[in-house]
Amino acid sequence: MLPLRGKVINTEKAKLGDILKNEEINTIIHAIGGGVGADFSLDDVNYDKVIIMTDADTDGAHIQVLLLTFFYRYMRPLIEAGKVYIALPPLYKISKKSGKNEIVEYAWTDEQLKEITKKMGRGYTIQRYKGLGEMNADQLWETTMNPQTRTLIRVRIEDAARAERRVTTLMGDKVEPRRKWIETHVAFGLEEEPGWIG
Repeated sequence: MLPLRGKVINTEKAKLGDILKNEEINTIIHAIGGGVGADFSLDDVNYDKVIIMTDADTDGAHIQVLLLTFFYRYMRPLIEAGKVYIALPPLYKISKKSGKNEIVEYAWTDEQLKEITKKMGRGYTIQRYKGLGEMNADQLWETTMNPQTRTLIRVRIEDAARAERRVTTLMGDKVEPRRKWIETHVAFGLEEEPGWIG
């Protein structure tokens, strides 16, 4: 596991020289092995799987997009070979005592939460995970790291290309595509800003 401590650079805008100065990207390059850009070689990669594990929130999604854009631009054979994955941590833990035992289930969406709680009946408790750091070591292992129980999505080249387009739209120099995307995909309302009146 390689925890990233700082901000991942937006490789959409930056030149390779600046990208290589970013501590997080540099750490990723050295950990994965294989080089970078035109010098990248799958034969020299240190791992069979590269798993991106982030919180299940908008910040986590932003980090995923930035990392996918980097892999797409500078380690594309890694994606083409099916070696890049995204871990899906659950949003909820639902538990219920049953005699001396405890029934535990996890939900990744609000819809799954409704189905599970309906099935469990009364007497359950719900824990909402705000981030991976909120899980204890056993929960993190069981839900996100254990190969037998974790949920992984293999990144396809189309996914990475879509991520790169999103970064280009949202962080590129052209204002009009960004404005259109925001108007189409973002709903603004006063309920999103409690206590704020414009």
